[in-house]
Amino acid sequence: MGHGHVAGVLGPAGMGKTRLLLELAPRLEAIGSGTDGDEGLEVVWSHCFPGEGVPPYWPWTQVLRRLAATRPEAFRDAARPFGALLSPVMPERTAGAGGAAGAGSDAGADWAQARFLTNDAVCEVLLALAGRRPLVLFLEDLHWADTASLDLLRLLSTRRHGHPLAIVLTARDFEVESDATLRRTLSEVLRGPRTQTLRLDGLSRRAVAALVRAQAGPGVDAEVVEVLHRRSEGNPYFVMQLLSLLGDARSLHRSDAVDTLLSRVPTGVREALNQRFAKLPGPVLRVLRLCAVLGTEVDTDLLHRTVAGDEPVTEALEAAIRAGLFEEDPHHPGRLHFAHALVQETLVAELARQDLHRLHAKIAEALCARRRGRVGDEEIERVAHHTWHAERALPAGRALPRLLQAAEQAEQQLAYERVETWLRRAVHLIGFLPPDETATVRLEQQLHIQLGQVLATTRGYGHPEAEAALAHGRALNPVTRAPEDPSVLWALCAAYLVTGRYDASRQFSGLLREMSHHAEEPVAVLGAAYGEGIVLHVRGMLPQALAELEHGVERADRYARDGHSLARTFQHDPRVSCRSYNAFTHWLLGDRPTATARRRELLRLTAYDSRPSDRCFALYVDAVVAAWEGDAGTALSSGAEGVRLAGEHGLLYWKAMLGLLEGWGLTHSAREAEGLGLMHASMDRLRGSRTLLRHPLHLGLLGQAQHHAGRREEAQETFHALLAAVEERREDVYLHPALPATGLIRTLLGPAGTVAVAAPRPGSSGTSRPRPT
Repeated sequence: MGHGHVAGVLGPAGMGKTRLLLELAPRLEAIGSGTDGDEGLEVVWSHCFPGEGVPPYWPWTQVLRRLAATRPEAFRDAARPFGALLSPVMPERTAGAGGAAGAGSDAGADWAQARFLTNDAVCEVLLALAGRRPLVLFLEDLHWADTASLDLLRLLSTRRHGHPLAIVLTARDFEVESDATLRRTLSEVLRGPRTQTLRLDGLSRRAVAALVRAQAGPGVDAEVVEVLHRRSEGNPYFVMQLLSLLGDARSLHRSDAVDTLLSRVPTGVREALNQRFAKLPGPVLRVLRLCAVLGTEVDTDLLHRTVAGDEPVTEALEAAIRAGLFEEDPHHPGRLHFAHALVQETLVAELARQDLHRLHAKIAEALCARRRGRVGDEEIERVAHHTWHAERALPAGRALPRLLQAAEQAEQQLAYERVETWLRRAVHLIGFLPPDETATVRLEQQLHIQLGQVLATTRGYGHPEAEAALAHGRALNPVTRAPEDPSVLWALCAAYLVTGRYDASRQFSGLLREMSHHAEEPVAVLGAAYGEGIVLHVRGMLPQALAELEHGVERADRYARDGHSLARTFQHDPRVSCRSYNAFTHWLLGDRPTATARRRELLRLTAYDSRPSDRCFALYVDAVVAAWEGDAGTALSSGAEGVRLAGEHGLLYWKAMLGLLEGWGLTHSAREAEGLGLMHASMDRLRGSRTLLRHPLHLGLLGQAQHHAGRREEAQETFHALLAAVEERREDVYLHPALPATGLIRTLLGPAGTVAVAAPRPGSSGTSRPRPT
């Protein structure tokens, strides 16, 4: 360290500049010490400080005071020749402190010369002290330094050569770029020999993952790490501030950790960013706030369409780039985006709600005007987004068509979660329309039916919100004077089937059958056949069930050949749904070739251009029959494919249904703990959606898997639950002798199991013996 090195550590606030120096200091102090009694070099810290009242030379005052305390005699000897020249740096020194006082107090002396002489005196003192024991000066937060302190640094950087004095300084790079004096000073200080500049960037995703492990222990979900890294852009301070939202880092293991991390901007981050914003002129900041409302990427055309005529757009964008708030896309030169999401969110959060709504409304209108001159619908969702967030700044009558158009586009893209979002928002806006107008009630009915149908697709027909929305829509028929909608009747029939209310479901399938007698309404014909077929199947009346289901398959195929598109009104392809129980019934009746043919037809029908829910249904049937036949490989592969597909499209119901089969396949592939865990988790999710349809079948698969894994007592408990469910809802088919679980019930439950399984099941021998109701 005897050659006068200078190093600059630059980076945004919170990037770890001080932490780096804290790690460096003890290593430097250890150099040359402990070998022959030499004390080694000395590290002296100083910090610049923002705000009013801070005197000139404040960082150097800290340095000299520290040295006066650690080396009192050496400091007195070094400072004695300069007397009052040091007074501007150490105000506690008096004019009589040394022989050179007169030089600094001459009334005719030039002010600039007096400052230079003070700077020179400080340099002489520091170099003299360094000659006795090497010095390393840590000058922190130089972006807050005054001009006198920067001038002294420039002089010392030229005087240091050949002396055992080194300087390490830190500064925020965006402050350096926005301050011409500081930028010029650092350019001079950090050039030439024995200088080095280190620019700190954000932590990598892997480094953030390591930080998370250190704070919360292993096992944190990869999505949590991804959200932390994306929102913080790897800034360590921002990462720790985001963790503070959870209270305890161990809460990163919670299922709602991602939602919490996305919920708001931490106070510390907001304050750090507001320090950046405070450096910007008011007009520039107004443009940046508008950019933040526009989105993460700067749409310059839309910005010019929306901004007030006299706002300095170009200057604002250039200032934001210099301040590190915007970055240029390396793959698309000229395209700007916010450095990270927290910058955008903080700018938006500082807006008054009324101003925010006004800006969203202005952007929505500008987007609509721009769309009129363009081909394509790429901006439909952007229009809806800004329209919704404009709230009452736009009338509901103007806003609703935009939200419904976004829902329509999302449905075409099979983005069901977005469909649900836009429909929920549209339902909310209905409350702001005139309530006594027939058109309002009709729209309310339409929206509730649509919402109920999409919820049935994503969360299952048994989900309470799905059933409630559909029932609400149907209840408005007397007001709108609308006839019964067969798609609504079918959806309610399915809701009752899925929740195990089989006898009640027949009221709806009966209405559908009556409707089909009066007109060849495809949804009514197919809904009646499928709904009745499922009840007969569950009751164990398999030949009668097969007759209904075969009728459904034949009609569904015929309607498809005739060009009827029923996927939307039926919420799935009826060719798929009718074949599902048809395959199950053929298999249970011993007609394995036909069951295999139906499985192949299902997979072929859904291989290309099918709705994700239809593909999931086909994979579910394939996996169930594979499990019944002991084919663990097919059950695992079809189950896993279905889980992946359902997860991609937000189909929570199907993700749970197929998770059961993937878990069964894992358990029978020597991965017992993983497989049983997935089966239990899937059944928990199905209970949350009120799904009871095929519940005994799933219990049978679980009990079989538990027995395979050597968990006999757990299997016995599961099979007792299966028998109770069968008895409660009269689901006799799930004790059919062809099912693998049935044999295990006899083996594991002894006489009680044998009696339960041997009880008469209507239709098991091909004849109908219905129980009295």
